[in-house]
This record gives sequence, C-alpha cells and structure tokens, in this order.
Amino acid sequence: MIEKKVFVDDLKLGLYVSRLDRAWVDTPFMFQGFYIHDDSDITELKKHCLFVYVDANRERLSSDQLLTLKATADSVPCLDAGLPVRKVHYNDTTDVEDELVYSKQCHSQLTQMVDNIIADVEAGKTINIKETKSIVSNMVESVARNPDAFLLLTKLRDTDTYTYHHAMDVSILSVVMGRHLGLSKKELQDLAIGTLLFDIGKMKLPPRLLNKPGRLTDEEFALVKKHVEYSVEIIQSIKGISQSALEIARYHHERHNGCGYPEGLHGTQIPVFARIAAIVDCYCAITRNRCYNRAISPHEAIKQMYEWGGIDFQMELVEQFIQCLGIYPTGSLVELTTGEVGVILSQNRFRRLRPKVMLILDPRKIAYEHFPIIDLIKETEDEEGNELEIIAAHEPGSFGIDPKTFYL
Repeated sequence: MIEKKVFVDDLKLGLYVSRLDRAWVDTPFMFQGFYIHDDSDITELKKHCLFVYVDANRERLSSDQLLTLKATADSVPCLDAGLPVRKVHYNDTTDVEDELVYSKQCHSQLTQMVDNIIADVEAGKTINIKETKSIVSNMVESVARNPDAFLLLTKLRDTDTYTYHHAMDVSILSVVMGRHLGLSKKELQDLAIGTLLFDIGKMKLPPRLLNKPGRLTDEEFALVKKHVEYSVEIIQSIKGISQSALEIARYHHERHNGCGYPEGLHGTQIPVFARIAAIVDCYCAITRNRCYNRAISPHEAIKQMYEWGGIDFQMELVEQFIQCLGIYPTGSLVELTTGEVGVILSQNRFRRLRPKVMLILDPRKIAYEHFPIIDLIKETEDEEGNELEIIAAHEPGSFGIDPKTFYL
C-alpha cells in the first residue's frame, strides 16, 4: 500500500480512501476503506474530515492526476499534557497463570452483572450500584495484581454480544491503563464503572440501527449520537454514582481537535477519564469483529491509534496507552523466528519486545499437543543458536486458531 494524505477539498472520483483523519467509529462510514464513486461520497467526507489517506495502488485515476493532489495537512497542535498525577506505583504480585484462576471467576461474575444491568434497564429498574461496585472492586484488585489475566479473558468475547458487552472490555482495559498511569484504586473503580455504563443509552436505540452493515444516513447518525444523552439520563438516576463516571458517559465521544460530540470540546477541556475512555473505546472497537467490519490485529491497531494521536486523541495519552499494552499486546497472535506461532501470554513491563509467549503451532504450523510457554527474556536463542524473537503479528483467527480453544 502506498498512502497519500489528501485534503477533502482536493478529492476526486475514483480514489480509494484507505484511512480517515479520525477513527472510523466516529463517522457514518462503516467500512474501513472504500472507493469514491460519486460527488455524494465527497460531500459526506467533507462533513466529517479535514483530510483523508488514499491508497495510490488502488486508485482509479492516472498517476499524473494523483500527483496534482495536495499531500500535506496541518495537524492540530498538542495542548498541555493534562495527564493524571501518578498516585500509586503498581508491581505484578502474581504470575498470569495463577491470576487466571481467580480472574476467570471474577470475569464470569462481571459478565453476569452486565446481563443483569441490561435486564434492569429494559425493565425500567434502577441499576444495582452496590452489586456493581462490589464486582468491579474485585476486578480492580485482580488487575492491580496482574493485568495480563483479564486482558487474556477479553479475547473470549462472542461477536453476537458485541453491542453491550463491548463496554465490559472497555472497562477492563481502561482499568489496565489506569493502573499503568498510577491511579488510586478508588479512581480505578470510578473509571471502571463509568466505562461499563457509558454506552448504556444504546439500549434505547433500534437494534437494526446498531447492527446496520452499511453506511448510516445523516438522520441515522444523528439518532446514534442521542445515545450519549440517554446514557447520561440513566446514570444520573443512580444514587451513589461518581461525577467521574457521569463525565465518561457525557464526554467520551469528544475529540482532541474539537470535532467530536456532543459539545465539541477539545484538548484538556475534555475530562481526563473521558479522554482515556475514548482511546480504549476506539481500540476495543477496531480489534473486535462486528457486523460491518472484521477485526484487525492488536499490533496493527496500536499503529493506527498512534496515527490518530494529536488529532482524535491526546498524543501523550496515546503514547501512555501504547506503553501500557506493548507493541504486541497480551493476547496477540505472533510468529517467532523459528516459524512457531503463539499467543502473547504476559508482558515484560521493562522490555516490551520480550514477552512471555504460549506456543500453539510448531515450525510446520502443526498444533502442539501440549502448549509450551517460553519467556523471551530468558530464552534469547533457538536450539541452533540463532536469535529468538518475534518477527510478525497475525490477524485474529489466522491459522484457524480459535481463542476459546487455545488461549486458556
């Protein structure tokens, strides 16, 4: 792929739009990549973007026409860092294998709690905040001990429960990021509850709209945006909810450059917990299969998030997010120099390129009977004395590997 950055005012018919200047999930364009077929496509892009990226290898213009397009665009300058003050320095106190024993039970309770919340909202009942805080507190404690266990468990989500259980994945990963930033456990709990409930207003939207496989119309996109208002209404009715949790629901669709909604806030005008939620929400969306788009690998998602830093999301927070997850996030499918394929089981907090890997396929791409675990910090060479390292990250589902079969 040869990408070229182009102002929307200079777009022509026949170009293939490969990326936007913002996250796809913040626009009505449900397909990540499309040809500009008519003027209406250009008009729609102008409503949401300042510039886009086009794939020169897939364009239907002549090369001379493509070279006449403007190829630069000014990015929004980064504002004051506005990062939260580190209050706690967390260390891993358990191994991921040991923590999985506890976190699996906690994850099951969290899943059931989300189902209960959905049932309560559908029945017009008030959410049981006492139960929510109790179970969320257990999750926070597990992540504080070792975040990799819960990160692995987020890989087991079914696609048919995406709409509502997506928030559960965002909640878990937000706590992982909050841990990395040194937030207190009380702040981690507020962050967890806020992200768990931030999209609850979508339950008031027609399911056909949430699961539409094509581009949303202006009217449909306006209706989708209403979920923020609905979420705030529901959360405000809960006694004992924190102001931080409410701000997450209200502002997690605001964007660093001021192009978000509902109020068009920018930079540090956006509460920091909402900025964190926005980053994690986007990452979880693009790494999960949906009715209108296939998931991309965590490794590829990290690269895309970096591209959106300083535009959609605060660059300093994006950089912290990448440091938190690592270049190859926990749960990623990777290939080693030996040809073996495995799953990132846990991170090395100091050398992110040397994680612990559970091997699934041997060099011939045949599944092992028993899955060996190697620590790339300790094992630096293969049996022939060659350097042992990760050489590639693969898309979810590659080689027929099903997370439910292999990850645990």
